[in-house]
Amino acid sequence: MPSVSSIRNIIFDLGGVLLEIDYDKTTEEFRKLGLKKPEKAFTKYRQAELFQEFEKGNISAASFINRLHKEIPHTSEAKLREAWCAMLGDMPNISLTILESLREKGYRIFLLSNTNSIHKEAFEKHIRMEHGAEKFFAPFERIYYSHMMGMRKPDEIIFQTVLTENNLKAEETLFIDDTEGHIAGALKVGIRGFHLKKMRDLPSLLREAGLQIEQ
Repeated sequence: MPSVSSIRNIIFDLGGVLLEIDYDKTTEEFRKLGLKKPEKAFTKYRQAELFQEFEKGNISAASFINRLHKEIPHTSEAKLREAWCAMLGDMPNISLTILESLREKGYRIFLLSNTNSIHKEAFEKHIRMEHGAEKFFAPFERIYYSHMMGMRKPDEIIFQTVLTENNLKAEETLFIDDTEGHIAGALKVGIRGFHLKKMRDLPSLLREAGLQIEQ
């Protein structure tokens, strides 16, 4: 892995990088509720149009749940929401330590996540309860959620938007994501990208890249 000594800015993905996530839990819950072959509708690597449009903010949470209810009619809206959020896990303390350490060392830190209004409400509530809002949100100069931007990764425009709005140089910017296709989108605009295959490897990846962090 090449050194990134010229890096001044770091853009983090959320799920699978800082926040534990398990897509299989949601597909399994959908299956239990009666959806046939849910893995064809939603996985880490492929999402049906409904899920993509929800992540872009093109449909409301109510519309999303209503459309799911048509596919899985013999259940409640509350259970559909629970199934949709089943994938969301915990935020390890090491994630918070890394963010704080990098910010203290002068790096500009950003969050860029493909997400939706239901998940945002759920994981932000969990983070506040477990760690306190300040602990997680303070290190980030800005937080970008796809459903609030009207665009999603891996589209080049979402990366260019982050660069432009914060006056960042692409060659001084590092993007860390657990999905290889998203990394490809960042590379197209000149951002350096690191594919994080396992969440627990984040500390070693950063150190290997030359970014000194506290643990």
